[in-house]
Amino acid sequence: MNCNPVSSSQPAVEALVRELDVLIRARYPLIAVSTFEELRFRRIITAVAQLERHAPKGLFLWSRTQGLRQVAGPQVGASDKVIPGCEDPLSVLEHIAQAECGLFVLADYAPYLAPFGQEEPQLVRTVRELAWSIKSRPVTVLFVGPGFPEIASLDKDLKRIDLDLPDEPEVRHLLDAQLQQLAGNRDLKLEVDEDTHGHLVQALLGLTEAEIENALAKAAITFRGVGPDAIPLILDEKRAVIRQSGALTYSHPEPATNLGGYANLRRLLEEAAVTFTPAARAYGVEPMKGLLLVGLPGTGKDLTKKIASSILGRPLLDLDFGAVMGAGGGVLGSAATSIRRALAIATTVKGILGMSEFEKAVSGLQSSDKTDGGETARTIATLLNWMQEQQEVFVLATANDVRQLAPEQLRQGRFGQIVFVDLPTPEDRADIFRVHLAKRGRDSQAFDLQELAAASDGFSGAEIEAAVKAGLLDAFMDGSRELTTADIVRRARAIRPTSEVKREEIEELRRWAKDHLAIDAVRAEPGAGARFMEF
Repeated sequence: MNCNPVSSSQPAVEALVRELDVLIRARYPLIAVSTFEELRFRRIITAVAQLERHAPKGLFLWSRTQGLRQVAGPQVGASDKVIPGCEDPLSVLEHIAQAECGLFVLADYAPYLAPFGQEEPQLVRTVRELAWSIKSRPVTVLFVGPGFPEIASLDKDLKRIDLDLPDEPEVRHLLDAQLQQLAGNRDLKLEVDEDTHGHLVQALLGLTEAEIENALAKAAITFRGVGPDAIPLILDEKRAVIRQSGALTYSHPEPATNLGGYANLRRLLEEAAVTFTPAARAYGVEPMKGLLLVGLPGTGKDLTKKIASSILGRPLLDLDFGAVMGAGGGVLGSAATSIRRALAIATTVKGILGMSEFEKAVSGLQSSDKTDGGETARTIATLLNWMQEQQEVFVLATANDVRQLAPEQLRQGRFGQIVFVDLPTPEDRADIFRVHLAKRGRDSQAFDLQELAAASDGFSGAEIEAAVKAGLLDAFMDGSRELTTADIVRRARAIRPTSEVKREEIEELRRWAKDHLAIDAVRAEPGAGARFMEF
């Protein structure tokens, strides 16, 4: 196994080497490492095996295609030492059970323990008895793969750890290594000053080591070198990788001017942006966890996510919880693996995690044991625990029917604030009309915004947009003449707003917001300038 040594410029990798060292010395018999980067993990475990206290044990690697091989340690020469008779999943466990010492890495072993989402009883029992038998010996079994199934009988004997995506120092190290390699090619031109280097690092965050190498190679071929032109290409590659994850969508930001009205909501986003600045961190200000926007559909909650991306200067990653639960076709543990990968990307990128209809995403918690063996409950728990502990990502969730939310899903530390997005006031409606007219190339000063606001009493932002679009169509069909205030008013009067249809629901939402001390998206409370309330 050819592995480059772990560099001292990779603190995150060094931390994992230390963690594995401690777990092995503490005689944890079974360790499950979740990662898509097996080659990167091999380098890390090789670094562990080369430590003086572990070197005599030997490092062994098993896969179904190549069987068991000793790749480091005593009696290993220039090539790997093949251990005969250990090709299948059961025989390798029988061999380990007889071993006096060793670090055994079993690659992609999880599917054999739970094929098609169902536990394989004999193999699970064998693994469990193996854990008991090696507990008193210097023998450690490490399962490495994209995920490891939730098997209750192994929970007490198995330690789970995640191999995080390369963080900023490691990405910087990988970039420098690739640039050094490319520098030897006279046909390539490198134009990487300090500023470009920093932007390249930020563009590469969120990718695996192999994806980083591929993106840089593609840029080098496309531009016959690497320079500022490579940054947009790498960002496109990252967007494609994020889409392939299935659970995340990379959304483009929208200018802050596209949010009409809701002045207090805009102020909250600006305050959130301040909390993530280095100066605020140095001063002791904690980053704002995020916002839960509660309100009727059409009030601009999803638009706010894109506005937040612009104000905070962070990429917006929308989480599709339905795709998470559909990952792997129901294979045991696949949804939890999918959500962990999505959250790892969001954390590494340090972006904004958007979640639409949060109440639906976290529903099904109570019935999970009966409907899917607890898969939904475990996945939701993974999400909620991450929300509680993380401090690098701004979470912006929206909810329409808050009655579906359980108290533990709103408790302190999961969101910075709960914001109630009510129907826009007359002033807000006038501002929203101004935004939609401007987006369609019209000068808002040519229209009577006060008359439009009066004609749209009870309208949501989506209904105001619908009136503008319909009025514009009328003007076009009437000889492509200029759009007038009367065109929009006439169309607005033909719309029956949601506020009339769902009057009781709106009042119930307002009562809920008052009971939960939600912040008004329109008006700031007196003296609330820099105050952050925890819910």
